[in-house]
Amino acid sequence: MSYFVTGATGFIGRHLVEELLDHRKGDIFVLVRPGSRGRIDALIRRWGTDRVIPVEGDLGAPGPGVDAAWVDANAGSIDHFFHLAAIYDMTADDATNDAMNVDGTLPRARPRRAG
Repeated sequence: MSYFVTGATGFIGRHLVEELLDHRKGDIFVLVRPGSRGRIDALIRRWGTDRVIPVEGDLGAPGPGVDAAWVDANAGSIDHFFHLAAIYDMTADDATNDAMNVDGTLPRARPRRAG
């Protein structure tokens, strides 16, 4: 089994990853913005595991910012996907909320590689 989690550095996401580590086998890929890399690295050290694998990206970017080579290498290998990343700011405008909480979850077409 393998898992992909968005929002793993957030309150709910941290607890989900801990539950997966405690009760499930397999790798846990976590989407992390480059600016949050230190937070996920600290959590990984605290959990004492090599099963949590950061994948740099951003839900606000196309695809959602994940390197196409990583996507190609892992296509079809993720068994479960948990989307917990979101904006929880009650003052955020509708466009920002939609971009992060809705559009960030939509599949996006990406160009196929030649060969």
